[in-house]
Amino acid sequence: MTNFLFYLFALLFDLNASFAADQDLCKYFKYCGGKSRSSSQSLPSSSSAATLNPSNISSVRGFGIESIYQQNNPLRFDLVTGNGKIGALLNPSLENSFFGNRSIEIDDSYYIRKIHKTQYKNKKLNLAVGLNLIDKTNFALDLGLSAKRNPDIKKINPGFGVSARLFSLNFGAYFSKDDIKINLGSYINPYNNLLYSSIYNSSTYLENFLVKTFTIGTKINNLSLDYGLILTKYNFYTESTQINLYSGSYVYKKFLFNLAFRQENSPNMSYLNNQLIIQRKKMDIYYGAEFLANRFFVFGLQYNYFLLNEVSASLTIFI
Repeated sequence: MTNFLFYLFALLFDLNASFAADQDLCKYFKYCGGKSRSSSQSLPSSSSAATLNPSNISSVRGFGIESIYQQNNPLRFDLVTGNGKIGALLNPSLENSFFGNRSIEIDDSYYIRKIHKTQYKNKKLNLAVGLNLIDKTNFALDLGLSAKRNPDIKKINPGFGVSARLFSLNFGAYFSKDDIKINLGSYINPYNNLLYSSIYNSSTYLENFLVKTFTIGTKINNLSLDYGLILTKYNFYTESTQINLYSGSYVYKKFLFNLAFRQENSPNMSYLNNQLIIQRKKMDIYYGAEFLANRFFVFGLQYNYFLLNEVSASLTIFI
């Protein structure tokens, strides 16, 4: 697996290295009026866009390192590369973040995370590959594949996505398998006050599940607007999880401004006023700004990227 990832990134970097130096960043990065994605163009980064659909990174050109830092958490790195027709991204999973799926989480662990503003931790590594099939003035079609590996289970889960653009309207669909392994310990189910370990007659819980994601949006000049729907049915919960994402971005000279709303309907408990409450509907807001310093460096600030009401700083290096 490691060798495959190395050769894939080496191949893509070699294909574009000869002409990347004399290309203006505006032609292949997300800040400009030209097409960079068939759908989800308002999302703040390649990693967040690829989380909704791997086909979104098909038109990336160059080699980039996206990093984001939040206090009291390790520095996060994402690698993205492409030659304009095929793109690839390697990153840690974005579950339980603003633009990611709401995965299974023990409520007590969630409570501790919220108090200390620590990110949801998992060992999953995600590889996304996008392929541009058609790129015409009024129509574009992209395909995407993903492979996510959870070292706790030692299994690779595949995903398949497609996105298209028709005039100024874009839309996409993405279906992916996923899994989770949880240490139940001495945690108690808050709904029936029983030990999880006694409910499942085991000290650990394993589940495989399917995540379905749909997007639709539009781009008019420097304004992009998108809607995303993430659907998941877990056996761990009695009710399904549905996430609605409303996002928008606006480009002004060398600045990119993002604003997004997240409406989550899930059986997970909600954190409010330093305590957990039973609340199926959760509402969150995200906003951020990025500055294109030059053709190599992009600086940014985000609020609530990890659903902790936190402020994060980002740096993207593109060569």
